[in-house]
Amino acid sequence: MKKRRTLRLSVLASAVTVAAGLVPAAASAQENPIKVGVVLELSGRLSLYGEAGRRGIDMATATFGDTAIGGRKVEFVYKDVQSDTQLVITALNELTNVDRVNFIIGPCASPLISAGTPAWQQKKPIWMQFCGIAPRLREAVGDEDNFFHTFPWTYHYHQSVSEALASYLGKGKKAVVVYSDDDFGRGHIDPIKKYYAAAGIEIVGAEAVRVGTTDFNPLLTKFARLNPDMLIAMVEGGDLVSLAKQLYARKFKAYLVGSGAVQFDAFANAVGPEIQEGWIGPTTYTPGVHRPADANYPKLLPAAQDWEDAFRKRYNRDPNLIDVGSYVTTAMLLIAMERAGGDDLEKVRAELTRLNVSTPLGAGQFTKSEDGTKHQAFAKMVTFQRQGGRPIVIYPSDVAEGKLVPPSFGR
Repeated sequence: MKKRRTLRLSVLASAVTVAAGLVPAAASAQENPIKVGVVLELSGRLSLYGEAGRRGIDMATATFGDTAIGGRKVEFVYKDVQSDTQLVITALNELTNVDRVNFIIGPCASPLISAGTPAWQQKKPIWMQFCGIAPRLREAVGDEDNFFHTFPWTYHYHQSVSEALASYLGKGKKAVVVYSDDDFGRGHIDPIKKYYAAAGIEIVGAEAVRVGTTDFNPLLTKFARLNPDMLIAMVEGGDLVSLAKQLYARKFKAYLVGSGAVQFDAFANAVGPEIQEGWIGPTTYTPGVHRPADANYPKLLPAAQDWEDAFRKRYNRDPNLIDVGSYVTTAMLLIAMERAGGDDLEKVRAELTRLNVSTPLGAGQFTKSEDGTKHQAFAKMVTFQRQGGRPIVIYPSDVAEGKLVPPSFGR
């Protein structure tokens, strides 16, 4: 097993004003910082998620400032879990039992989050989760007070995309599904069947593949005989890259639907400029969508365009959904901690539930979700298609930048 890397980043957060004025940071308090655990897949096959998560978290802490909350520093304790489920369990146990954190952020990939849920439930710190879509996770945390989710669930994905495809192609179309044999892939099957059927699209084939599959050609041969109008791919990381390349090599004649991962530059760069074209996916964010600054926190939560400009200046790249999601999630936690005046778990939780801020993702407010989870934000999704090297919103019509384009090799 690879040696774990534990990175520690200390930041100072905004000063809290109390009735008697500003409280100075005492030396003894500085020796007892407020700790926030950050669990990320910074290496391994899912590292593109962890890398984006860290960019957003680092930028949020830097923007928040260099003063203290209740006279105490805020220390972000990073754990690289190397895309390994066992290391997620180990990291969560260390953070809760050794570092005694009251707050956890991350990881991102659904199998890693699901694997870590039992370890989190032993102590139940506030868990700020900017990813995670699997039904198993949703079921496990549905009635938990300390789980705050800032990312859509699986059913939001397929509700959006199926409606978009039906609006363009009409009813009576056929689809095939390839999905990974893990929590991520299996968690998509029931929502796919439900929402595509509701949209008048028939699922004529669905096959699970093991994680790490390198040869999809036997499956694609089988699928080609079904003559589908669309292929839905619910696999992650390097598997998605391999699948995309093999679909292109075969000139597979169908609209190609992926998860939100096909939005990322990492996917486009891995497959190349021609192969990335035409892929369809759901998202809550693409650069260029107008969102106003928050009236009370304009520095931390600026207008979306200003935030994007600051991100590009800092990282010399366009932001993606996880960049902005991890930034906003961290910002919301810091605001709640500031309002609570420290790290008292119950007080911070109460402030999180009261939040209603404007963010680059839209309205930052936690409400009960359709399926019963207590604290859900940013669930409304749009559908994009990669066109001309970037994701273009194609649905719904009130925010669409363009229209659905047929595959370049055509039907």
